[in-house]
Amino acid sequence: MPNSPDELESSLPDLSACEREPIHLPGVIEPNGCMLVLDARSLRILQASSNILPFLGVEPETLSGMNLADLFRKANCDLLISGISGEGKHRYVRNLQAEKSGMVFDALVHKNQSLLMIEFEPCPSPLEAGADIYGSLTGAMADLDGALPLVSLCQRVAARIRTITGFDRVMVYRFLKDDSGSVIAEDRREDLVPYLGLRYPASDIPAQARRLYLLNTLRLKADVNARSAALIPAVNPLTGTTPDMTYCVLRSMSPVHVEYLRNMGVAATLSISIVKDGRLWGLIACHHTEARLVPHPTRITCEVLARVFASSIAAAEEQDQQRHAAALRHLTGRVKARLPQDRQVIGTLAGMAQDLSMALGAQGCIFSIAGKVVVFGTTPALAQAEVLLAWLRINQREHIFASERMAPFYPDPGYEPDLFSGLLSVRIALDGPDFMVWLRPAVVQVITWAGNPDKPVLETEAGLRISPRLSFEQWKQTFRDRAEPWTDSDLAFASALRSDIAEALLLQMNEEIVRLNVELARSNDELGSFAYTASHDLQESVRSIRAFSQLLALSAGSELSADSQTFIATIENSAERMGSLITALLSYAQLGGAEQRAGKAVDLEQVLSWVLTNLNSQMRGSGAIVTHDALPVVFSDPDHMMQLLQNLISNAIKFRRPDVLPLIHLASQRESNSWLLSVHDNGQGFDSEYSDTIFMAFRRLHGREVPGNGIGLAACKRIVDIHHGRIWAESAGKDQGSTFWFTMPCVTTAQDQSAARSA
Repeated sequence: MPNSPDELESSLPDLSACEREPIHLPGVIEPNGCMLVLDARSLRILQASSNILPFLGVEPETLSGMNLADLFRKANCDLLISGISGEGKHRYVRNLQAEKSGMVFDALVHKNQSLLMIEFEPCPSPLEAGADIYGSLTGAMADLDGALPLVSLCQRVAARIRTITGFDRVMVYRFLKDDSGSVIAEDRREDLVPYLGLRYPASDIPAQARRLYLLNTLRLKADVNARSAALIPAVNPLTGTTPDMTYCVLRSMSPVHVEYLRNMGVAATLSISIVKDGRLWGLIACHHTEARLVPHPTRITCEVLARVFASSIAAAEEQDQQRHAAALRHLTGRVKARLPQDRQVIGTLAGMAQDLSMALGAQGCIFSIAGKVVVFGTTPALAQAEVLLAWLRINQREHIFASERMAPFYPDPGYEPDLFSGLLSVRIALDGPDFMVWLRPAVVQVITWAGNPDKPVLETEAGLRISPRLSFEQWKQTFRDRAEPWTDSDLAFASALRSDIAEALLLQMNEEIVRLNVELARSNDELGSFAYTASHDLQESVRSIRAFSQLLALSAGSELSADSQTFIATIENSAERMGSLITALLSYAQLGGAEQRAGKAVDLEQVLSWVLTNLNSQMRGSGAIVTHDALPVVFSDPDHMMQLLQNLISNAIKFRRPDVLPLIHLASQRESNSWLLSVHDNGQGFDSEYSDTIFMAFRRLHGREVPGNGIGLAACKRIVDIHHGRIWAESAGKDQGSTFWFTMPCVTTAQDQSAARSA
């Protein structure tokens, strides 16, 4: 057994037979009137309905070739044929008297290609004529006046049409997006079973039937048990085909539909199309348990009322949407106002879960924010909710995902459609872990089929069709796997709420960053204080070690053995190295802490001259030659830049090749808002695999034979990081020299550059 209307319809090849039935070419009419088909040019009668004798007093077989003037006086003929223009445009003519029968008729005349089609119905007596058109419309207009919700508007129309027509049941049937339909309003006799809320698949009113309802807005079946009257002859002698009765009010209904009505207990029916913006919006469907003929004046009243109703639908729908959207905006405002108070997004969502569920017509919701999951209402168990969230994290690629039927594509074997069928999921950030999910229950759909659709089809001259005799007893089926569809207002609310939640999460993240920065600054201050105190105390200890080792050497004098002298010298050297290391560590610890001074324009030409002065003895001892291109003014701190250049040049001198004169060159070039600077040497070089390692503290590529403490390049990287720059090193390998690159921000104004040059 299929699980949904979609699956049922897709499994039924016989339903397409209804689609193919040529219902606009029945060749028969309802027996409450008669019909003539004329040549539109000559007004020669080509066909007549078989029941025409009691109406016009003439045998139908004798009418072929006769003229309209043979049946009506000239004045009546002129009334019938004048003003006919446009395909399918009806002309309504009252009080026509037939010459032979003396019967008085109301007539509808329209042109269809080369044919003129005239439908006659006897004029009702004053008692049968029904309500006064003006009075009925005046009362109906008053009912529809004012700003009404759509459901209220539909209910009033149903009640007013029932009052005007006297039918036992009047329904407003609305077509949905997939061409299925739903009864959204009903006024009925109290003892009848209600149809309000029932939904029907698109195949109940197939495409060609919907087209006819759009073109011909009124259909009447006064007695489902009355025999139809055929056209004589069946084939029109002028066109050689069965006449197209699309625009005929007396056109007989499909036998399939007639049998369907009988099985529903309906003896008479009237359908009035609701056309909005050129599209078939729905139907006003009237049912009666006994035969009932609705006279022309009453039908005209209903048609006019349907048009007035159609013009009011747009306003009612817009007002419904505005009310719903306003309620959702108000709720969004409440959430937004509460977020700063709660200071935790998940707390706000949990506290307002009931309002958030009710606003979207959801039975439950799941919120997953910052690793915390909250469920509310009717939802899967927490473990299953987390499975759903995991599936969404993998499959949801947009901020908003909505489905009214999850069963076809949610693969979890533990999924129970009874728990939820509709899902609206909001992903706060794409590829992020935070979600808001609403769940809707299934809407019970009771579909009254025109017979069991599993029963066989028959092959007829008109093609395949469901057998009326075998399968058109009333047959109902219930489905429970589809929720009410999510509206545009629902999606707009979800999108707006996502923005507010994302903003709140960002604000929380920024506040956390500020808090961490404050904590980091405090830790840095404490670390700086500790480093200063520790270095001061350690330096004091180192000085004591050196002093007492020297005193020991002096006091012992010549009595010291050669080994003892070596031991004391080792102590002094180690103390000196320790003192140097402590000084370097203190300098490194202060970088990025208290030493983060306000930046200013720094002339690197001047900084380089200071550096070369400091390194004078080292350069003289090694014979190093330092050259440079024109160096820029950068936005930095003079002490930082002096430490950076001095470390890089000093390293180039220290790691020179034996018996090779050190050559060091500084260069620069502009890159957008920064300067790219380089220090190139012809020294020992290094393997490329160590290009990152050399910037780590205490990571040395050479042994103790080269003096140093392993802090210099780490300090260089720290200085460049402080300025949000980049630093890296390149070398072709051992004894191939090295190039150290780094970036520094530019000075923005020429005035600052000039000030730096003159300083």
